[in-house]
Amino acid sequence: MSEMRSLIATLKSNIWQRGSSTMEQHLFVLLCLTAAAASFFVVIPTNYLQHLPVYINVCVAVFGALTLLLLLETRRDRYHTTMLFFLFMALLNLIWFPNGASEGSLPSYFFCLLMYLPIFFRGRTRWLPLLLTVLDAVALMVLELQFPEWATPFRTEQDRIADNIIGFAVTALCCTVMLWTLLRSYETEQNRLVGLNEELQRLVVERAAVEGALLQNRELLNSVIDGTTDAVFVKDISGRYLLFNAAACHMTGKSLDQVLGRDDNEVFPQEVARAVMEMDREVLQGNQAMTVERELKTGSGAPWVLEVIKGPLHNKQGDVVGLFGIARDVTQSRRMAEELRLLNQELERRVVERTERLESAMQEQEAFSYSVSHDLRGPLRHINSYGSILLEEFGPSLAPEAKGYLERIRTSSKRMGDLIDDLLELSRIGRSDLKKVEVSLSDLAFGIGCKLQDAEPARRVDFLIEPGLQVEGDRLLLELMLENLVGNAWKYSSVRARARIEFGCCRHDGKGAFFIKDNGVGFDMAYQDKLFGAFQRLHGAEFEGTGIGLATVKRIVERHGGAVWANGVVDQGATVYFTLPRC
Repeated sequence: MSEMRSLIATLKSNIWQRGSSTMEQHLFVLLCLTAAAASFFVVIPTNYLQHLPVYINVCVAVFGALTLLLLLETRRDRYHTTMLFFLFMALLNLIWFPNGASEGSLPSYFFCLLMYLPIFFRGRTRWLPLLLTVLDAVALMVLELQFPEWATPFRTEQDRIADNIIGFAVTALCCTVMLWTLLRSYETEQNRLVGLNEELQRLVVERAAVEGALLQNRELLNSVIDGTTDAVFVKDISGRYLLFNAAACHMTGKSLDQVLGRDDNEVFPQEVARAVMEMDREVLQGNQAMTVERELKTGSGAPWVLEVIKGPLHNKQGDVVGLFGIARDVTQSRRMAEELRLLNQELERRVVERTERLESAMQEQEAFSYSVSHDLRGPLRHINSYGSILLEEFGPSLAPEAKGYLERIRTSSKRMGDLIDDLLELSRIGRSDLKKVEVSLSDLAFGIGCKLQDAEPARRVDFLIEPGLQVEGDRLLLELMLENLVGNAWKYSSVRARARIEFGCCRHDGKGAFFIKDNGVGFDMAYQDKLFGAFQRLHGAEFEGTGIGLATVKRIVERHGGAVWANGVVDQGATVYFTLPRC
């Protein structure tokens, strides 16, 4: 607060000096104007009417001209206040005796000089002109007493009275100008100082509030620094510690008294201190922050791994005045990172082992599929062929019951062959690579519908296919998917005299989805969870099928990143929905 009071006093002094200087300049201009106007328009005409010597008017005219020159100089911000004082004094001395000496108006003009001195002169420079003015007045009076013949008397008493009146008027005018200017300037400055004082008081209050906030922030910062678990420290340019928080004391096992004001050689062992000081030099020379890991030993000898961040400290001018540092104990995290690395290595090893097992299992599955397709098809073909031969060659001699058995054998063998084909197809879907291209589902659905209609031209089926449905996927798999879906709709709508199959796109839960809808037999929603499982059939033997078709559809859709589901009502039809990536 003492600094604030000193600042306020300095400001007030500077403001007062600037105000005084402005007032003096303004007053000087007024005095120059008054002196010039009085000389040319009052004194000279009055002297002429009184028939005073021409010498007096010449001196007054020269004085008036010089005051005009001084007035012109003020336009260049040059105020010759001392010169005006000596010009006025010189004029009084030059015309003292020719203008009636002490009987005239000249003694009254000395009042102007006496008022002029305290306004325009300061300190010691005021006393010298004052002494000079007094001595000059005394000297003139003494000379007049010694040599009364030097004084030129007025011609008449009326001239003397008129001269005194004019002198008194001019003196009063000059003194009034000076006094009025002083009072007005004082009032203006007083009002301005009152306003500035109020402003300064407001600034003092704001400054006190700011200082209180800064003090609070400093205390809060100190609390944070001491409360953090990271070691925080600050050094000066010579490496001596200026700040050392509680965590740093705990890590080093030193107290504040053992650290503050000391360098690293007094805090750490020689080897550690050398490394720490080397890093400090790199930070200060490079003028940028650095991060390193350093291993220290606790008092019990246990190793600590510290992550240390150091950076330079700058003053307002940008010069490096020290450095700061933050050290964090990363022993546990480094230990966990090492354990994680070992776990990752173990996981990678297990992944490699399981990948090898998976590849082996896939090879076994391929071998099994080859065995199914090669070894089982031969006996089925033989069963079917021998059944056909028996019916052709011995059919007339066979009993009707025997013929029925042979037909069942052929039908079962054919169904088993279809089942083998479907299983192989389902297995192939999981192993094959996707070859994604732009595919028109509308064209595929139209082509499948045409094939079905050509196979059974007697059926009356209305196909409603929305045009322009494009997706991105494997063309062969998507065609197989649609063959199963459209084929199911064709199959289960065969009970209708006029079937209706619709393929299009709709919105489901805010996303686009495709659908295939029929007006067939439908299904019970209580069994919808079994709909897309292998060998799961919701209808009897009146409809052909192996129970693999919808399982194949689900696998194809999921391999493309989509989903499939269905809704149905018994004897009112079913709708199968699926999603696929759009083009």
